[in-house]
Amino acid sequence: MRRSKPLDEVTLRRAQQGDERAWRNLLERYQRPVHALIWRLFPGRARHRVEDLTQETFVRVLRALPRFDPAGPASLSTWILTIATRLALNELRRREPAELEREPIASDRADTAVERKRLGEAIARGVAALPDAQRAVLVLREYHDLEYAEIADVLELDVGTVKSRLSRARAALREHLIATVPELGGRR
Repeated sequence: MRRSKPLDEVTLRRAQQGDERAWRNLLERYQRPVHALIWRLFPGRARHRVEDLTQETFVRVLRALPRFDPAGPASLSTWILTIATRLALNELRRREPAELEREPIASDRADTAVERKRLGEAIARGVAALPDAQRAVLVLREYHDLEYAEIADVLELDVGTVKSRLSRARAALREHLIATVPELGGRR
């Protein structure tokens, strides 16, 4: 999923002043990317928590929105994704592994071709197998199209660390896919 079209300045200002219609516009614009981000950070684990964390993200966003500076270093979407990412990673750190029970990963699209479905499931399993730190970097870059500097800000890391984790995550995912879907070994 790529970035949503930014919220216009007037709607943002109205939302910052507490206008409920503007809040609804903000929620409608950013709910899917936030939900997708958290869903990917909890692959196969505690999916029931995804809805709760998505709601908690927007509770925090709406509380802090009056202090958001549109002229600041982060765009609104990056700021919201930062809140969601930190909330999700804190939840992952806080929970015991047994509490984050595994659930089967299934494709949501019954109409996809068998091979595409198989590859999608292999990618989902590969992403799920990554360490949390690598998964977070990969999801923010590949699914939410954040720049390295934005990811560094979101995760409070150096850009070099972001690049290193992303490189390791991509390599691990590539190895997983070649092992899981052998015909990919010949494709480059």
